[in-house]
Amino acid sequence: MGVVKARVVLSGFKGSRECTALVETGAAMTVVDREVAEEVGVLRTGRRRALISAGGHKLEGEVVVFRELSVEGEVLDYEKALEVELSGEVKEVLRGLGVDEHVIVGLATVELSGFIPDTAAGKLRKVEAFLL
Repeated sequence: MGVVKARVVLSGFKGSRECTALVETGAAMTVVDREVAEEVGVLRTGRRRALISAGGHKLEGEVVVFRELSVEGEVLDYEKALEVELSGEVKEVLRGLGVDEHVIVGLATVELSGFIPDTAAGKLRKVEAFLL
């Protein structure tokens, strides 16, 4: 299975950060390192949550809200993410993949943005939304 990357802009209430992030098809929720959450300024919910990534890493943290989260130019307003303290090991793996070491985009965020991961091409593919 190929690595999927996406262009992401995290906009908080103090600033924003643009990066190329890993799309983790095994993670339901987008994960952001505490350092970046504090840098851009997020809303805190006080809700704790734990996730286990497809790679088997357990991530625990607080659900936070970004003012905007943009994936490949598609903007989601007030998008939730899980703020965690990513380990040095995880950050090293992310760097080795050529992506930002502070952000992992989850599948729910990708789908809400109107994309699906294309593992063969290593990028997101836009899908047309339709109503039944």
